[in-house]
Amino acid sequence: MHVTRNKILLIAQSLLCVALVVMLAVSAVGIYRSGIAEKQENPLAWVYTREKAAAALKPVLPVFLLAVGVTAACAVLNVRDGNENKPVTDPELSRDLMRARVARPDDAMKKEEALQKKLLYGGWGGFGLCMLPVLLYMLDGAHFPNDDLEQVMGQFAVHVFPWIILGLAVLIVSAILQGKSIQREYDAIMVRIKEEKAAGIKAEPQTEKPARNGNALRWLLLAVAVVFIILGIRNGSMAAVVNKAIRICTECVGLG
Repeated sequence: MHVTRNKILLIAQSLLCVALVVMLAVSAVGIYRSGIAEKQENPLAWVYTREKAAAALKPVLPVFLLAVGVTAACAVLNVRDGNENKPVTDPELSRDLMRARVARPDDAMKKEEALQKKLLYGGWGGFGLCMLPVLLYMLDGAHFPNDDLEQVMGQFAVHVFPWIILGLAVLIVSAILQGKSIQREYDAIMVRIKEEKAAGIKAEPQTEKPARNGNALRWLLLAVAVVFIILGIRNGSMAAVVNKAIRICTECVGLG
């Protein structure tokens, strides 16, 4: 019963936090849209005011109080995730460690290893192809006029976001398939270890560490971020964002 209660409270806390974030986002978008409509009739009207914020937060307040109450109950009852202190399992690392104990890899192991390389290169290749239309769109300066940032962002979302979502979907599917292949290879390794142990075959000790792709992925993501920053500067997006930030500070916050 104690475990069931903990799970119920943790799930309720998570759902309330998600609902709170969604409601706050919807409220902010609603204030912005109503403010834009008012500005069409009165250009001097303020988009964000205390009255508008208070009216938008009224429906959010009960959810916020409930989330605070559930969080307080979890703290008082000492409700915690039972897996928070457990080490995160790395299937790829476990596979590499066990593979080091194999003297002669069999065909099943080689097959899965080749499949994982194909999935890795295919996933990133598909992601690169999906990013090509994004790159071509951002290289065209005509898509980024400085007079209407809302229209620019709307067109950007229509022409760019679908390709980004598709590219991420390709990476996710590739990662899932790689994980299944790693598990199959791990099972084949365990079988092979038992066979070699029964036959009296011992693997030679390996001094080299298993190859990891984590650093390569970090450098690749860093390179992609730098490329997009440079593209944003060249097509004038930086100036548009700075102009918009200045307008928000002067119109909404009241600085200057």
